[in-house]
Amino acid sequence: MKNKINKILIITLTMGAIVFGQGSRMGTASSSQLHIPQGAQFLSGGGAASNAAGIDAVYWNPAGLSRSENNVDAIFSYRTYIADITNSYFGLAGNLGSFGKAAISFRSFNIGEIKETTIFQQDGTGNVFTPQFMVVGGTISKAITDRTSIGASANWISEGFGRVSASGISFDIGVQYNTLLDIDNLDVGFVIRNFGQPVTYSGEGLGVWAEGSDTDRPEEYYKVDAASFDLPYVMDMSASYNLAGINIGGTYTSNYYATDEIRLLASYDLAGIGSVRGGYQMSTKAQEITDEVSKWDYKSPFDGVSFGGTLNIGELMGGGNFSLDYAYMPTEVFNDNQVFTLRVGF
Repeated sequence: MKNKINKILIITLTMGAIVFGQGSRMGTASSSQLHIPQGAQFLSGGGAASNAAGIDAVYWNPAGLSRSENNVDAIFSYRTYIADITNSYFGLAGNLGSFGKAAISFRSFNIGEIKETTIFQQDGTGNVFTPQFMVVGGTISKAITDRTSIGASANWISEGFGRVSASGISFDIGVQYNTLLDIDNLDVGFVIRNFGQPVTYSGEGLGVWAEGSDTDRPEEYYKVDAASFDLPYVMDMSASYNLAGINIGGTYTSNYYATDEIRLLASYDLAGIGSVRGGYQMSTKAQEITDEVSKWDYKSPFDGVSFGGTLNIGELMGGGNFSLDYAYMPTEVFNDNQVFTLRVGF
């Protein structure tokens, strides 16, 4: 019965990858902050969907949450992102006994102040506004066999700037399977992330002072109906294998509104006191535009090599489960990204 369940899960998610991963598309989606990786342990994400475990798995694949050996896990991460944007991430997970494990998480994005401009005051009105972006999530995960775990997350998304705002709910669902084909240390994972209803902006900022056409009504405020935008749906198909002490992982990411991506990661354990890792990301080619006037040549600024490491502070102090992760991700145009993450387990 267990083997039958495993086969059904793997076949279902593989077929989903075939259906939804039909080449690279380019388009516009809402809530692009959902694409920003959280935590430093997996850099850009190579192999993360297959072997991320514990609180680190909440972003990459909720199925991995149940693989934590701790009763309580906590994580805090800080990232210097592009264009002077910073990202903070906090997560807390606990054991629910026979129900598995559950976690809550919070992501916030500090964009800073932006000068207000209008059509008639293009150099600025003298006012500033501060965009507010955050994501609050809840995750539940359970090991259904000794090899298979499943998990799901629901994320409340909140965005606002000036006098307009939007909110929505996205969902992640995934599965991890260990020892594929009875090969020790060979793990696979599948996860669908960021699916849900489209997001629409509303608020006083969408009102315009105008005079209606073909009417005797005086000038007044009219509400502009903003268009709805889909969430940035993605699907990750991942595998990892431990060979001679080196953990090698690969992930193929099928993006519904962007080019697909290939992510690789290799890490090496340093006698239990820490680890070092290097990653690589490559975006596939976007579909060509046949318009003779326009030419589209897209490349992700995060394509290329990244590296980092982990220091097991608890091991160095003679006890305790405390780890400090670091990641460095060069970008082609913007300032290079750095991520610092503290993980604690009890």
